[in-house]
Amino acid sequence: MRLHPLAIAILATLLLGAIKLVVALLSGSRAVMASAADSLGDAVVSGVNLLMVRAAAEPPDEGHPWGHGKAEALASLTQAVLLAGVVVGVVWSAVASLLSGTATPPKVGPAVIGMLISMAGSFSISTYLARAARRSGSLVVGADAVHYRMDLLTGGAVLLGLAVTAVTGRAEADAVSSLLVSAWMSKEVWGIGKEAVDELMDRPLPEDEVLELERALRALGAPVLAWHDLRTRRAGPFRFVQVHVELPASLTFVGAHEVSHQVEQALAAALPNTDVIVHLDVEGIEFGRLPPSAGARSGEIGADEA
Repeated sequence: MRLHPLAIAILATLLLGAIKLVVALLSGSRAVMASAADSLGDAVVSGVNLLMVRAAAEPPDEGHPWGHGKAEALASLTQAVLLAGVVVGVVWSAVASLLSGTATPPKVGPAVIGMLISMAGSFSISTYLARAARRSGSLVVGADAVHYRMDLLTGGAVLLGLAVTAVTGRAEADAVSSLLVSAWMSKEVWGIGKEAVDELMDRPLPEDEVLELERALRALGAPVLAWHDLRTRRAGPFRFVQVHVELPASLTFVGAHEVSHQVEQALAAALPNTDVIVHLDVEGIEFGRLPPSAGARSGEIGADEA
């Protein structure tokens, strides 16, 4: 059975985390220990992502008529909470070391070798996941690739702290380095949590994706006269779009139904995994429109996109 790219990333990350944990214990480096915790956290994140990707791909059922896409957002929010706990633990250890003033400098040689191995592994995992994301079009796999690529920066911070320790012989540089790693992890945790909350609260699709939908709407020809109240949201790998289109009063019911299908197909072709609902309005008859605060967008057919 062929393993999912995330499953391969999990195995590789667990191996890297174990290597860094052993190196941290042998060298006494708090910064390497923080990096090991980051790697183990990465494995947890990828593991939850893998489970939720499979859950989110399940088709709609009686209890979930809109599908299971938001399972990914729930997973991301859980990951953010778990990783926040890891960050707090690392910061607590580093601050306690700085305040006590009793820390001993780590053994720089083993720590540097361990971190170089780790950075090479993170680069390989990131490159592999990026290629897998391009082949599959998976947003989750692509996001994980970026996450592992960020590990190179935290690895650089650890190496900088070790270099300062080697030159000065002071243990404080190692603790400060672990705090830098924690700060970077905090930034990642915030991003993961914010993205999850945005999706759970039905935030509109990114601006570039909405513009793709608007281009498809502007490209529609007769008998579509105009469109308005374009609303979008996301649930895991799936996008949901609603829009009102204005049609001539002379159009028959059958003709209007056919136009509705054409609009649905045009929007679904603009973005993959898109579920479209089209509301048909009659020319010259005003129906209640959504207020601007609702995020509804409007436009005319054939309008200049510039």
